[in-house]
Amino acid sequence: MKMLPDRLMVRNGTFYFRLWIPKDIVPVYGRQLVVTSLRTKDLKTAKTRLARKTVEAEEQFEELRSKSQGANGANEATPAADQDALRATFPRIVSQHALTIRDREFEQRAAFYAEATREPRRLWSGELMALPTPAHFGHGEADAYTYFDHLVAEGDLDKIIGFLNQFRLKERVRNLKRMRATGDVEEFVIAAQERLAGLNDRSAVSLARLLLDTELSTIEAILGGDPIAADQVAPLSPAPVSDVAKTSNPPPSPLPLEGNPVSIDAIFEKWERETNPSASTLSSWRGIVRDLKSFLGPKANDIRTVVAADIVAWKDKLVRDKKAAATISRGYLGCARALFRFAIANQTMATDPTEGIKVIRKAKAGTRMLGYTNDEVAKLLALATEAKEPWKRWLPWLAAATGSRIGEVAQLHGSHVTEEEGYAVLKIQPASDAGSIKNESSERTVPIHPALIEAGFLEFVASRGSGPLFYSRSSGDPKRKHASKGVSNRLGVWIRSCGFRDSRKAPNHALRHWFKTEAARVGVSDSVADAIQGHSDGSSSAVYRHIGIPVMVAALEKIKLPPR
Repeated sequence: MKMLPDRLMVRNGTFYFRLWIPKDIVPVYGRQLVVTSLRTKDLKTAKTRLARKTVEAEEQFEELRSKSQGANGANEATPAADQDALRATFPRIVSQHALTIRDREFEQRAAFYAEATREPRRLWSGELMALPTPAHFGHGEADAYTYFDHLVAEGDLDKIIGFLNQFRLKERVRNLKRMRATGDVEEFVIAAQERLAGLNDRSAVSLARLLLDTELSTIEAILGGDPIAADQVAPLSPAPVSDVAKTSNPPPSPLPLEGNPVSIDAIFEKWERETNPSASTLSSWRGIVRDLKSFLGPKANDIRTVVAADIVAWKDKLVRDKKAAATISRGYLGCARALFRFAIANQTMATDPTEGIKVIRKAKAGTRMLGYTNDEVAKLLALATEAKEPWKRWLPWLAAATGSRIGEVAQLHGSHVTEEEGYAVLKIQPASDAGSIKNESSERTVPIHPALIEAGFLEFVASRGSGPLFYSRSSGDPKRKHASKGVSNRLGVWIRSCGFRDSRKAPNHALRHWFKTEAARVGVSDSVADAIQGHSDGSSSAVYRHIGIPVMVAALEKIKLPPR
């Protein structure tokens, strides 16, 4: 095994820059060891970035040494009485710091957008920014990750970038609050000494606190959609060092239950600004909010007056209007529940009036969707084998051999067909031209079924190159329908035209049902079948369960495709 270069380490496949701080710099730097992600899993790229990081670190050390020497000299020459004169400049420095934070944020957003839209692959690989996982969200924040999951499934790149910018800032806010609560202000002490030479330790800590508080309030203002301009920054008066402990962690504000009324419209607008939802969600939820406002009457002008009995009465009215149970539960109540919980999170309400309210849904006999029979699969694959167009020829085979959603395989590129652990595999993932997949568990690596290999699928892939396999090109615009959607729709129409007209068997999706049924019949466990198909059972254990490629290969060998 090759040894990694000095100062280079790897965690979970990602390379990191590790550097021990020289002893003479430690008192100024504030820590002994720095570990920074190089945001790549490629060794060659990591080595390039390691060299750049090393040069930057050495330059920073020299700068700190010179400034430290200058500051020490200044401290010796600056009488304690003159510290008051230095502290008088704090408001100006704090104002400049707020402007710097604001400008830096918008520069970072512009750079992030340019890189993410130019090379989406770097975004999805986590090279540009560590992508959120459920572990990043605490209790009560599950809706935030669910919304991100929804954006990824939709493939709306602009909205994904907007969400990630907010996520990054919120992580910084959490860290700043932690630093303020624990007194871990070394970062800001260094910044204070760099901005103002001659500070003694007490004054440096005082300015550090002001810089931290200013950065926190500025970022929170940006998150609220109201960036602070330079001339709007209110200068902060420097508090005596003895007051730091009293003011560093102020108590939370009480719930404004006795304040001004908050209408449903107001909370919806605030939710819209913060979550930046898709156009389709906005359109449907606006209609739901209009219906709820109409039903509540004057109570809609102050959501704090809404109680559970109001929501039950609204639900009963929707049932009388013959709305489908699923529409009421997922659409109407789902919208209201999200808004009320958002209001609670923003300290506008104390309780959720939708809590525990649901619609009893009873499935009717004769409506459940079904999968194809073995004979139907055999007939469809025989028709596919005779077809000339690649999408007719291979998509039914891919769906039957992997149990995938048709949209996942319709957007495959030649570059998604590769080899791992000695097996030919498919990479089911968002396409680089703005193709999307349903959710996080949908992204997976699936071995190619032996029947597909025997039928010549790998030769077909080789003939198409690294680009799209079943369409010529897509616009690359995440706001427009991906080209693979048209292919999927045409396939469904073609299958129907071939005599598969049972309304309970979706022309494409019935192959996915068949695969799940056949896997159970031949003894493939649900967890393995889920891994192949990109299903998630929603359990916490599923997060820790990783099904290896050899295990999936063994399962696929059991699932025999019907004879052509």
